This record gives sequence, structure tokens and C-alpha cells, in this order.
Amino acid sequence: MFGYLNIEKAKLSEDKQGVWQTFMCGMCFSTKRQFGSLPRMFISNDVNFFSVLFHSVAGADVDVEQRRCFSSPFKKRSVLKQTELIDKMSVANVLLTYWNLFDDAVDGGGISKKVALRSLKKAYRKARALMPDLDETISRRYRELREMERSDVRGVDRVAHSFAMLSEEFAASVLGDGANSRLKTLCYNLGKWIYLIDALDDAPQDERKNNYNPFLACYGVSAAQLASKSDELKFLLYAVLNSVAMAYNDLDLDKYKCILDNVLYDSIRDKTKQILSRYCETAAGGSHETQPSARDG
Repeated sequence: MFGYLNIEKAKLSEDKQGVWQTFMCGMCFSTKRQFGSLPRMFISNDVNFFSVLFHSVAGADVDVEQRRCFSSPFKKRSVLKQTELIDKMSVANVLLTYWNLFDDAVDGGGISKKVALRSLKKAYRKARALMPDLDETISRRYRELREMERSDVRGVDRVAHSFAMLSEEFAASVLGDGANSRLKTLCYNLGKWIYLIDALDDAPQDERKNNYNPFLACYGVSAAQLASKSDELKFLLYAVLNSVAMAYNDLDLDKYKCILDNVLYDSIRDKTKQILSRYCETAAGGSHETQPSARDG
């Protein structure tokens, strides 16, 4: 359920792409220092985005240093100096990765998922001790999702709510009182979008594996027949995207704005259009309506 929050490189200058990578490298070094080398393989773009967002909301200036790493042993790279917030994001990444892999394993994921889950056990135990409240939140929300999936719940919004709340509570756990209501609204809707776009993306695979999928359950159709519901799918997903844009606009952030704009105005909308096109083009005979940007609300 991760991998959807990323920069749109074609719409971001090279120096701003470098800022994105600097945040990623900072979390990588923090992860190595706290958990060893192996968990660095699981650092996600999604958590890196939230790291940029939370630094912006906190008004946190960052210092950069030049360091060598295993992927660039002969040339130094720009890396964020280690801070309490970077360390928290590294811990959160381990916890989120662990429970995502656990959920995949429960759903009958392949041997690679189970091996990855086993390899994270030691890092997970340490991360759980560092942020027990966040661990409890993540495990509880995933447990709610599994219970609804076992019950074959037919309400898309109802199922998405649990992952949306996980995202909102994630912000509150990391930033504490710094997580204001506008940030929580943004994170809630981002979490909802992640769950829905992942479900739509995985619909054919879920059908083949006989796994629960909220869209297939709600509409009572096959993955191929989702094209007949293209109007409902577009309305639902773009309504969530517009809620994301409005909440982001209300935050009125200044720091790292180019990166945040790129992800929230361009990248996730392009990703939505790409995945919807698999269904909407079928329904519309090869064409689909281009949705307006929500950059100005």
C-alpha cells in the first residue's frame, strides 16, 4: 500500500530534485545509525514525502552535510544532518513497513514478503520500543482493515476511513501539538487517497488471488467490469484529490513548497489519471475526460 507519494521529476528542476534526495539520504543515514544497514532497503518515498511535509509544517530549517554512502562510495552526497524529527521519521518508516508487510503476509503474500517481514523483526522491536504509541496505532488500524475485509464490507468510504485515520494519527504521533487541524485534514485525505488508488490499482490482481477489494465488493462486478463504473470512480477519486488540495492550500506553507506543490498538485493527480485510464478508456471508447487542476483550490 506504499509507493504512491513521489515527485514528478519531469515537472521539478534538478536542484529541487536534489532537495528531495537530500531528505531521503538523511533518513537513510538515520536508519543505518538506529537500526543497521538492512532496514535502509525499505525506506519509502511516501514516508520521505511526509518527512518533507512535517518539516515544512514545523518550520524546521535543515542543515546539509557532504557524506559518502554505500551507493556513492567515491563521491560525497548532500545529506540532511541528523535531527530528532529525521530520527522519528526513520522509526516510523520501520513501523509502517513492518505492518504493511505483515498485512501482505496475512493476505497470502509470496515468500519474498515473508522473508522481508522476518528480516525486519529485530529493527521492528527496537522501533516499537522507541515509538510504542505509533506502533499501537498502526497495528490497530491494520487490524480494523483486516476485520472489515474478512466481513466483505461493501462501503468503500467505510473501509478507507481506517487507513485515512492511520495517516492522520501518524502526523499527530510524530509532531504532537504541532499537528494542527489543517494538517490532520490533509493527512486524513492523503491516507484515503492512498488506500483508494492502491485498491483500484490492485483490482485485477486481487480478483485473480481471490483477495478482498473494496471496489469489487461495493459494486459487485469483476475487475474488467469496473469500466462500467468509470464515472463513479472518477467522481470519488477527484473529490478526495480536491479535498487534499484544499487542505494543503489552507496550510499556506512556505518551506519546501516546490516539492510539496509537485507531489500534491501534479504527481498524485497524474498517478490518478494513469490508473483511472485503464478503466475509463474502456468505458469511453479510448478517451477520458481530463480533470482540471486544483492548484488554486
